[in-house]
Amino acid sequence: MLSRATYPDLWSHWGYPPRPSLPALVGDVVHGVFQVLLHSFRAGGCTSLTDPRAVGVLRELGGYTKLVEQGIEDQLNKLADNPRVGTRLPQLRTALRVKLPEIRQRVQAVIARTPFQSAGNGPSGGDAGQRGPLAPGFHKEVELRAPALRLAGRADLLHIGQDACDITDYKTGSPDPHHADQLRLYALLWNRDVDVNPHSLPVGQLILAYPSKDVGVEPPTATELDLLAVATVTQIKAAEMALQERPPPAYPEATICGLCGVRQLCEDYWMGLPRLEANSQIGSDPGWFDFEGAVMERNGPRSWLIDAARGETTLLLRTTTETVPFKVGDHVRLLDLHRDIDPESTLPIGTLSHISEVFAVQLAD
Repeated sequence: MLSRATYPDLWSHWGYPPRPSLPALVGDVVHGVFQVLLHSFRAGGCTSLTDPRAVGVLRELGGYTKLVEQGIEDQLNKLADNPRVGTRLPQLRTALRVKLPEIRQRVQAVIARTPFQSAGNGPSGGDAGQRGPLAPGFHKEVELRAPALRLAGRADLLHIGQDACDITDYKTGSPDPHHADQLRLYALLWNRDVDVNPHSLPVGQLILAYPSKDVGVEPPTATELDLLAVATVTQIKAAEMALQERPPPAYPEATICGLCGVRQLCEDYWMGLPRLEANSQIGSDPGWFDFEGAVMERNGPRSWLIDAARGETTLLLRTTTETVPFKVGDHVRLLDLHRDIDPESTLPIGTLSHISEVFAVQLAD
């Protein structure tokens, strides 16, 4: 709910400004370049990457490196008005360009295993107002809807055959068990979407396409689809009931909260932070942690003492520069500090890195 609220004092978009993540940006670049290539190859009549016409298409596009460079700039341009990026934009550009060879390799690996055949005649199913039965062939970026479940999703690639539909989801990161769950939901949506699948064509294959390999997921049976539908409706109702509470309940949990882009606003999260001791390791990732407290004094040119909130241990905060976004007396919430160990220090040590964030907190009188 915090992430979807409006913050007119920060920017004009919906939701709290998202925090850019380098792995996520890499994935967005890979996905964006892949879509450009897939569209161009199909428009050029290429049947596969070995088709002689594919060389000409690539030449017109400028080659893989140029496409990746443009993809990087496209993603960075989307962050231009994000107040959480600020001066980090040059750092993000440098970090992404360092990964350019890796991104190019990932794009090449996925595109080499992707069919280029165009879809047959008929609506694509992806655009509002043009939804209808999908013709045999390949369809990319298809929106699937199940109004009765109040659920929708966008499948990367559908292959409509005579007897079944294969669903492929392209993943740019490492394998995760949740990826299979997402594909099963796509299977449910395909099964219940009476617009694009009016004849209830079954799912043949579910495929997770990773950069290095394809992984098959067992399609749900009819009974399993019914059970998944019931579970999905139940989860949606529970979420809506929670959102009707003011404020909605929070359920802080280390491995989940660490991925939350608005945890700096969540009082329940900060109240539940574990006590930090010298030379200890806490949290889901021992190398990184969050901390809240008041800036007491400067300890050195690049170090400060932060008096922890709620009477916990004082933190020795180290910085990479002498210019810092806080002053003595400020109450701050520090996100993603790097955990340092110093046998000679009696205090826990955290370092502000390029991924860390500092938020000033106004305490109630």
